[in-house]
Amino acid sequence: MTHSLDLGPEAAGNSLLASLRLLERPTAPLAPHDPLVPGIFFDFDPDATIRAEVESRPGNLLSAQFTVEGTARWVALHVQLGEIDLSDKMIIGLACRSIAPSSTTFRPCLRTPGEGGFSDTFFRKTAISYAEPSLHLDALQIETHPELSIPAPWRELILFFRPETGEIDLQDMRLFTV
Repeated sequence: MTHSLDLGPEAAGNSLLASLRLLERPTAPLAPHDPLVPGIFFDFDPDATIRAEVESRPGNLLSAQFTVEGTARWVALHVQLGEIDLSDKMIIGLACRSIAPSSTTFRPCLRTPGEGGFSDTFFRKTAISYAEPSLHLDALQIETHPELSIPAPWRELILFFRPETGEIDLQDMRLFTV
């Protein structure tokens, strides 16, 4: 009998998310690019005044409260996926459970390096969080996104939150490929 262990291209991202689920971090300010765990960080529009208070408890990913003064273009959570080859996969998907005291949305995407910068491939569905735990499930078909079928030296999963004052609790998140 042979045993095979296929960790899949999403393993690095899921490992980072597992580390975050174990983190105990009291509510405290978090500056852009300061890692929650190595490879997971927030980024904010540098032309706007944005503050974030972030907490992490074992068993949950994070709770974040954003204060946005004026107009901002983005508030984003980045998860570095490392070198990821999706060329032999049919789909890459995301499952995320969240809750928020006031209804809010966020848009997940995969960022891929390219000539002169990067390209963002957004998942089809917008995730919605509200006062009860909600589950967001979506997948990208690799064959319909040519940039994903090419091996890349790095990729990031990015959640683009509404660039406004608000709060959200990301209870869990996992990536999967088929």
